[in-house]
Amino acid sequence: MAGMDHSGMDHGAGAGLMQGMDHSQMNHGAAGAAAGAMAGMDHGSGAMPGMTDGQPMAGMDMGSMNMRDFSKAPGVKKGPGVQTISAMPIDRTGEPGQGLENVGHRVLTYRDLIALDRNPDTRAPEREIKLHLTGNMERYMWGFDGEKLSESPDPITLLHGERVRVTLINDTMMGHPIHIHGHFFDLVTGKGAYAPRKHTVLVQPGGTVSWDVTGEEGDWAFHCHMLYHMHAGMMRVVQVRKAGEAAA
Repeated sequence: MAGMDHSGMDHGAGAGLMQGMDHSQMNHGAAGAAAGAMAGMDHGSGAMPGMTDGQPMAGMDMGSMNMRDFSKAPGVKKGPGVQTISAMPIDRTGEPGQGLENVGHRVLTYRDLIALDRNPDTRAPEREIKLHLTGNMERYMWGFDGEKLSESPDPITLLHGERVRVTLINDTMMGHPIHIHGHFFDLVTGKGAYAPRKHTVLVQPGGTVSWDVTGEEGDWAFHCHMLYHMHAGMMRVVQVRKAGEAAA
């Protein structure tokens, strides 16, 4: 970052991201999370809102940007395990994965997929569950909504046969492949009754993914399939019960 005083900076936290920005009041505990804080950028060209001819975001006050604004994620537990909150999360299912943006050939995305057969359950969802993928890369802490599994968060509850939309919001600067046991879900990518059916989906940095699922009775693991992240805490239990049955 040209012109910046590097004397006390942790260079492992995103050096070289934004030339010429004013870091005078920036929270460096969250430095390097530009992917989550500025997910509204054009990832195909690398251009950000307000950027012209490769110059830093004209007129944008980066010095006062709060990269842990919990008002944007009121359900997330505050703590050292949450390094950043994505300021402008967007659906990135139509974008290539990290490192595949400029490879010189076409890269398939989730929005290119379509089911060969009609989805078995095409009902509209009855409700929505939103979950934030949270972490602190410097401390290597990972979780859902700011909580690790070892902190005994409440299970995610569904009724057997209930149709639910799950929206995942990635507040970190890493992609997370999220997996649920015992279910297939239908990605919400505009394919209607022929939505691609998955049991694992990659949520890109600063990105969101929505999918519809029908609850199957049982207790099911729900976790990041980057198993280091799962063991560090990015795991929950999905508890599905028949109507009228009390949760254990």
